[in-house]
Amino acid sequence: MHRCSGVRAWIGVGVMLVALITACVSHAAEPPAPPRRSDVVRVLDAAREARPSEAAARPLTIVLLADRKDHGENQHDYPRWQARWALLLGGRKASESPAANLFGPDVADPAVQEGAPGVQVICTTGWPGPEEWDAADLVVAYCYLKWNDSRWQEVGRFLGRGGGLVVIHAATWTRPEPSPDVAKLIGVGGFRRYRHGALTLEVVRQEDPICRGLPAHVRWIDEPYWPPTPELDRKRVAALAGSHEQMDSDAESLQPQFWTYAQGKGRVFGCVPGHFCWTFDDPYFRILVLRGMAWAAGENPYRFDELVLRCAALAAD
Repeated sequence: MHRCSGVRAWIGVGVMLVALITACVSHAAEPPAPPRRSDVVRVLDAAREARPSEAAARPLTIVLLADRKDHGENQHDYPRWQARWALLLGGRKASESPAANLFGPDVADPAVQEGAPGVQVICTTGWPGPEEWDAADLVVAYCYLKWNDSRWQEVGRFLGRGGGLVVIHAATWTRPEPSPDVAKLIGVGGFRRYRHGALTLEVVRQEDPICRGLPAHVRWIDEPYWPPTPELDRKRVAALAGSHEQMDSDAESLQPQFWTYAQGKGRVFGCVPGHFCWTFDDPYFRILVLRGMAWAAGENPYRFDELVLRCAALAAD
């Protein structure tokens, strides 16, 4: 009798779990509709005359920092991003990936094999070694960063000599708590809230060269973080774009999702979106991040504009 009751109880739990899993799957996030090619081309054309020539591009060593994948399907796929953006930036000599898009079937584009002129890519996992810090002009991190005293010092020395640092999504979320020490290095010390779903990005500094030509609003399906903790030093941190998020008072306020920050001779570009793989294929996201990378490296911000459309998610006109 008791045995049968226990079986029925476990069956009931199993049914509830199946129902819960089914509900989660049925409400799984789907990528947003991509922008039209012609709209993206207009944004790129707004800065076309300001692009540097290939002959003017100095040699640039970019370190792509990733770690093991730590989320579900199409989320936080750091190794896939590393391999595919190594191809996007460095071409065939940097990666054996067949395409540069992260989501869906491979998008054929022969031009992606070329990479960007003058760029050498180094891929590393967990944390750059001393030789990688020494070689790098720019470090781009997409993974959680395990900060400690020695790492603060390494990043401080790197920025102090004029290096550039880009932190994407998980790299902006400081564990276990937001840190004022991290804020001194990268402008933001971490966040306390997050959500998944529709994100309307409001470009608040359309006059900034990184944002040149972008529409006032861009819509994605991703994961914003907020609020920056400790509060931003508005004299030193420039918030380029943000999203309206709910605060403790239930009122909404514009929360920074992209920012720039100067530290010593170095520069830092911060990007909160990037939870889902499809966000990396969005051309407007690429415009912001690739221009932020060039800016952080002390380069013309449009140096990588030519890469934006390669294997990108685009709708036909």
